[in-house]
Amino acid sequence: MMRFIKTKQKGLRENYLELHYEKLDDETAEIISRLDNTFSNIEGTADGRRIIIPAADVLYFESVDRRTFAYTDKMCVEIRDSLKNVIDRFAGTGFLRISKSAAVNVYKIDHLQGDLNMRVIIFLKNGEKLIMNRGYRQGLFDGLERIRGNNKT
Repeated sequence: MMRFIKTKQKGLRENYLELHYEKLDDETAEIISRLDNTFSNIEGTADGRRIIIPAADVLYFESVDRRTFAYTDKMCVEIRDSLKNVIDRFAGTGFLRISKSAAVNVYKIDHLQGDLNMRVIIFLKNGEKLIMNRGYRQGLFDGLERIRGNNKT
């Protein structure tokens, strides 16, 4: 059995996580895998320069004309991987597909609003809006439930 202890501490320069274990069981290995993906970086180019950004900073990924872009609050970075590969790589860290050409970081969503034809408008915390196609609606809601822990699939 694993315990989860959260402690608020004043005066820290940065937040940090520690994981203590005696042996690497399946549950611990899964947590390490998720954290490794969450704290991994994405490499790409912006303004002709090589850029490395934390995956957690990405608001959404978008594929345009067979090119894949990662959008943060401050920049758009072209990455050399396909959207499918990016989604597969970061699926366990909160990125869910919302259309054939886009995936959103659910931790960057402020709220959702219904739209015509069963589409959903996704309002991000930075004020941007994305449109989710209706074919991806159930997948998004199922993914949100899974992340919240209400569906143990």
